[in-house]
Amino acid sequence: MEFGRHMISVVIPTYKEADSIQEVIRRTSAALTQSGEEHELIVVDDNSGDGTAELAEALKGEFHVRVLRRTGRLGLATAVVDGWQVARGDLLAVIDADLQHPPEILAALAAALRRSNADLGVASRYVAGGGTSGWQFRRRMISWGATHLAATVLPLKLGAISDPMSGMFVVRASVIAGSELAPLGYKILLEVLAKGRIERVVEVPYQFEERARGSSKLGLRQYGEYLAHLARLSFATGQFRSWIAYSLVGLSGAVIDIGLMGWMAGIVAGNAVPAVPVAIEAALMWNFLWNENVTFAGRLEHASARAVGGPRLWLYHKVCLPGAILNAVLTLFLATHGVCVAFAAAAGVVLDGAVNLLFNVPAIWRIWTPRVSLSGAHAAEQEQRA
Repeated sequence: MEFGRHMISVVIPTYKEADSIQEVIRRTSAALTQSGEEHELIVVDDNSGDGTAELAEALKGEFHVRVLRRTGRLGLATAVVDGWQVARGDLLAVIDADLQHPPEILAALAAALRRSNADLGVASRYVAGGGTSGWQFRRRMISWGATHLAATVLPLKLGAISDPMSGMFVVRASVIAGSELAPLGYKILLEVLAKGRIERVVEVPYQFEERARGSSKLGLRQYGEYLAHLARLSFATGQFRSWIAYSLVGLSGAVIDIGLMGWMAGIVAGNAVPAVPVAIEAALMWNFLWNENVTFAGRLEHASARAVGGPRLWLYHKVCLPGAILNAVLTLFLATHGVCVAFAAAAGVVLDGAVNLLFNVPAIWRIWTPRVSLSGAHAAEQEQRA
């Protein structure tokens, strides 16, 4: 990777994109030229066989285009890495060739990095002004599920990013130089966030367009590769070990909740009402203290003494409050309708844990860890929400 020259190197990975490749090249080059950004476009083609590479080659005399041909279909993410290996710019970018990513957004991302000290600029569907065009409910749920799964499996790396699944972004070459990028599948941004030295991020909204030409390359294989990629990154970043410790703490807290509930209810002749808040609070404190002193102890020296939004203990209670309330409501309902107090408490604990697992893991983990900073307008928006 030869970086340092003041320009942006845009990698366009392709596989059977003959219908759109020339328009992508023209629009991307026009947008960057208009913005005054010196650029090169690197088309990495996986032996398409439909003339994609040849059509890109035909534009060499008109635009700053290079074409890298690979044998076989080796995957989008590895195509990006191979393209970056021959890039010359101090900014590295990627954009899909199917026109679902508006090429004009690349100019905005490059400009955002040029005028700030951000390390990464991400085109996001999930900040104000962004969105998706004509997505059905099923597709929205799949996208939400994949995004949340990534943030849950890798909360220390992805928790502050609204769209870690984005396929269009710009990164400073210096923050990934020397990193062993070994992506699997098609989500290269996950690899960059997990292994790059990313401290500040700027997010630029964009509208994800429906595919106008060609056909989708996503299938069961790609979904499987995505899950395998998350698992690989969890081990590579050490977050799997933290997950084991975090899970054991949670299980021990469940024992505290259920055991204390049963013990206190026995003292007050089976009345669960006074026992519920005491048992839930005791479990919360138990979990907090073990996470504070064991699970995340090694990270505290890097974290602020006061977490974002307030002291860690207060913020922990704030994040866990919805699950705790549901825990109390379900436990009391079951206990007052003839269910054994211990079983009622167990049901409440399961519901509480499910809520935290499905919705709160990134927020909980960020209490003890340095947070990736957000630059620009989206940063202000996030601070207002915190």
